[in-house]
Parts: sequence; C-alpha cells; structure tokens
Amino acid sequence: MLNLPKNKHVHVFDFDDTLCKTNGLVKITDDECGVSFFLEAEEYPDWRLNGPGKSDLSRYTLDFSEFRGYPTKGTSIKSTVLLLRTLLLSEEDLCVLVTGRDELSGPKAWLKNHSVDVDKMILMCSGDPNKRMCYESVITTLEPNNITLYEDCQIYVDQCEEICKKYDISFTYRLINEK
Repeated sequence: MLNLPKNKHVHVFDFDDTLCKTNGLVKITDDECGVSFFLEAEEYPDWRLNGPGKSDLSRYTLDFSEFRGYPTKGTSIKSTVLLLRTLLLSEEDLCVLVTGRDELSGPKAWLKNHSVDVDKMILMCSGDPNKRMCYESVITTLEPNNITLYEDCQIYVDQCEEICKKYDISFTYRLINEK
C-alpha cells in the first residue's frame, strides 16, 4: 500500500518539450503518394487527432525513432526541471511523468542524469497521443484532490481536464512554451 498524504496535490509532467527540449521530429510518409514530411513533437498530436491522420492512418508510415531511447539531442528546460526537483522535496505533493512515448528507459535515464530523483515519482507512458488512460490511472490510483498539469500541447491539457471533470477533481495547468 502506498503511503500517501491525505490532501494530495498531484503534479503531472510531460517529458518532450516540457522537461526536455528534444529537437526530435516525427517522419511521416504518405504511402499512397510516396511523399514524406516531418512534424515537431508538439505538432504531431494535432495532426493525428484532427488532421489528415484522423481519417486513415493506415496510409501513413510513422517513424518515431528520434523519440526512442535516450534523447541524445535533448537539452533541459531548466525552469520546469527545477520546479519538478523542488516539488519532489515536498511531503504534500506527488509527481508523475506521463509521456506519449512508447518506452520509459530514455526519459528515466535523462531525468536521473539531470538530478531528478525518479524514485520519488511515478513514470507512465501512453505510447499514443491519447493520454486519457494514463490520466485516469493517476486519478483512480492516487485519488488526488488537485491535479496540476505541465504540458507543451493544448490537446493533452484538454484530455487531462476532461478526465479531471469526470472525477470532479480540481484542475489547473501550465502550458510550457520554450520556442
């Protein structure tokens, strides 16, 4: 059984472009016409959920290789990393990483190399631009009174807010923009 504080405030952090500016690109190839194009991490969810990718993903080959493993081109978003480190020292706050990546080894190693005590937080990956299941798992497992989300993409803010409303959880967010 987890030993959790009574009035829990959960802080949910995204990884790419929230804690770590990865500079990675998603390569998308339209197999029907043989054309490839690239999207930045924050552009991909909108394309997938609202753009051409919404109608028929089977016609595209998606290459996420720049978002697997350790982010070798990654640089720290210092203000967000410092905030995470500070919150990890609090007895009233719980910290969670929810990333759209399909693996955690790279982000975990990167966080450790940037002096983040990952043993004091929960790490989750959705492997998909739909993070709702991760947010719901956080809420049902930790039963927080409040959630604050740190994210670079409005789509994920909307997803987390939707789940918080479902469970009547107080929700705030901070949109990170390090361009």
